[in-house]
Order: sequence, then structure tokens, then C-alpha cells
Amino acid sequence: MEMPSSLLAICGGRVFVENAIVIEAPVHENCHWNIQTQEDRILVITALSGNLKEAQEFLTIHDGSGKDSPILIVENQKIHERSRKDLPEAVYTTQSTASIRFKKAPTSNLQLKIQKAVDCPFNLGGESQCGRVVDEITCYCATFTRRNHSSQTTYCYNNNMKLLTLETYEKEQAIKTAWTGGIYFWTSLTDAQQEGEYIWESTNTNLYPGYANWSRSQPTNVDDEDCIVFYSAMSGRLYDSPCSNINDAICQAIP
Repeated sequence: MEMPSSLLAICGGRVFVENAIVIEAPVHENCHWNIQTQEDRILVITALSGNLKEAQEFLTIHDGSGKDSPILIVENQKIHERSRKDLPEAVYTTQSTASIRFKKAPTSNLQLKIQKAVDCPFNLGGESQCGRVVDEITCYCATFTRRNHSSQTTYCYNNNMKLLTLETYEKEQAIKTAWTGGIYFWTSLTDAQQEGEYIWESTNTNLYPGYANWSRSQPTNVDDEDCIVFYSAMSGRLYDSPCSNINDAICQAIP
């Protein structure tokens, strides 16, 4: 049974999560859901209605599909240093499967949202910071070891991530809020292949038509400035730069 982005109001079953599903708490006792997503992703569970912490009186969330799989509880979930403080209470699995067992019917309306998410590392070294910066399913890591554009691209790849893309104003503002202080971060935007044709290499998508917050008089396209940095000061804008320059970088992982 595959019902992405659906409201499941029956008592238990098996479901594959492509993006997101919503489970409505049953009126019956002993309802059991087996949840699965793609193998290289994890699951995040939040409450659309009701309180996830209080809901643990009525249900158990297991990290895996076996009967002996560990029980996950809200209090045990570690919060990354740079994660947004306004994200909903969530439970994250460590693998691509989970099971939810309703021990008894809740006394109030309860809806659980289950989404495919990426794992977010807690430690990429002393010169890095990671967090759920934009939402509960993605992950962003800043590295403050300065490297050229090619080396930062490789660094992200070696950590199962890709160099930053900034497709929307909302995402740009979230990144800027997480890492302030006037730091130049490499992005994956470049026109190295064709002058003036900008591509987000991490997603292989064109910049235009799309959101592009260039600084005034940018891009200048001089001195082989084929790679683009994001300036995390008040302006939060884009500048072109020679790819051989050394800068900090932000890596991203998106489901």
C-alpha cells in the first residue's frame, strides 16, 4: 500500500513513505503500522494535531520494524547546534524503517505526520556546524576550514552532501539567520561551463528563471570569476569570485 501525502484513518498496515503521509490515530486499541522509506533515508515523525510528547502515553514508536526494535521518545532526541528553535517536536529514526503501535485509543484527536528525511551529522570536525536550518527533513552543515571551490565541493561529497543551493528567499533567510557575521560561503552556483549561463551544480538546474539575489553591480564576470559566494551579512547576497579563491562553505542534504 503506497499512499504518499494521504490521511490514513484505518487501523494499521504497511506503508511506504515517498514524501509524507499523515496517520490519524485510530479509535481502536492495538493498531500497528509498519513504515518504510528508501534505504538511504530516515523517517521523521511529528504531530499535526495533539502533542507528540503526551501522545507517548497512547503509542510507541520503534526504530525499526522488529518487535525488539528500540523505542524512540521525544526526550531522547538530540538537537543540533544550528537547528531552528521553532521546529515542531519530532522523533527521528536512525534507519529507513519504523513501526508505530497504538496501545490504546487517544482521548483526543491525534494526527501523526511521517516524512522522509536525511540523516544530519553531529560532528564533521571541530571547524563545522550542522543543523535542521530550514525544516525538519533537510540538513545543512557549515565548514569553517577555508578551501577553494573544487575542494569544498569534494568535502561536501565526501560527507554525503552537496554544496549549497539558494532557490528561494525563505531558504536564503534561514541560512543567513543560522550563520551570521559576514562570512563568505561557497555555493554550487557557477557559470564555468558557459559564461553568463549560471547553473546550480548540486541540482543541475538553471539559475534563470528563478530567485537570484545578486549584490549591487554583480555579477562582474571579470578575472575568470566563475564561482559564486553567498555573503552572510545583512545583505545576504551573491558575489562572483575566482574559483581558486579560498572560502568557507555550506553543504546541504535534501531528501
